[in-house]
Amino acid sequence: MLALQKTRDDQGLELREVAEPPPPGPGEVRIEVAATGICGTDLGIQKWAAGYRAMMARALPVTLGHETVGRVTALGQGVTSVAIGDVVVVNPAVACGECARCKAGDPVGCLDRRPVGMVMDGAFARLLNVPDTYVYRLPPTIPVELGALVEPLSVGAYALDVAGFKPGDRVLVYGPGPIGQGVAVLAREMGAAEVAVVGLSDSARFATLRTLGFDHLFDLSEPDAAERLIVFAGEGFDIAIEAAGVASVIGQALTLLRPLGVLAMAGMGEATGALDVGLLVRKRLQIRGVSRIPPRIWPVVIDLMAKRPEAFAPLVTHRMPLSRAIEAFDLCRAGETSKVLLIPDG
Repeated sequence: MLALQKTRDDQGLELREVAEPPPPGPGEVRIEVAATGICGTDLGIQKWAAGYRAMMARALPVTLGHETVGRVTALGQGVTSVAIGDVVVVNPAVACGECARCKAGDPVGCLDRRPVGMVMDGAFARLLNVPDTYVYRLPPTIPVELGALVEPLSVGAYALDVAGFKPGDRVLVYGPGPIGQGVAVLAREMGAAEVAVVGLSDSARFATLRTLGFDHLFDLSEPDAAERLIVFAGEGFDIAIEAAGVASVIGQALTLLRPLGVLAMAGMGEATGALDVGLLVRKRLQIRGVSRIPPRIWPVVIDLMAKRPEAFAPLVTHRMPLSRAIEAFDLCRAGETSKVLLIPDG
């Protein structure tokens, strides 16, 4: 079968013909992939950013892809949680089961994770095997391909959870890319009073947000955008979500929060940012990190999508065959897309 793989300790990816996975072992399910989204993590692996080398070098070659949905085609021994024919989404954060945190009953805190698409072979292929405890059934009210959005939306949902979101909050989102777009849609669906999104020269992604029905958009490449944002903030936002991995926005975000406001950092940037400690203390603000989504978040996302799948559908802007994966990655890197789905050929 065709697969998109990381094959060597260097930049780049390769489309290769590889063997199909073996029959699922005990506690595993085999999934025939319907669609898999390209994630910022995949772009980082292609570039071979430093943060991925230590985890992945031991696993090469490995098939990428973790934002996926598909249909169960085979069950390993002892699997009763799903049935053949079920449409499922995959939580890629597979724990080792052997470290001290796992043995203490905290797989989210696993010290030696084996994530799908990074250490375990992933979903940029036609078939994959995963542990049954990491799959969730998708209800028929959600179109199958939209299931590929559940994993990135879980990041946004957990960011809102960490920030302490509640209905009626005013929400500020930094980053109009797929994660930030997901945060905006989720906040609206969960009852936010207002949602504002801030970015820099992201016209294509702001176009997606307009299609999604958002009006309070601030492109900081425009001369008056920063001033308009301050005016719109008024007495301050209740929470801010940083979803772009840009540490330099921390200072601005803190100024735009109301007293006791919360900034949740969900982006995976590598740069450092300045922090006005005096402002932080005087306004009694909080900064919280967002990582390692707990399993309880997944059903929340699926339930929200099931109620109004049409509210999430515009997040997908491109569908391309797996055989054009390198071209699809180039489009993502150029910022000309929101969420791109790769579909197995034939």
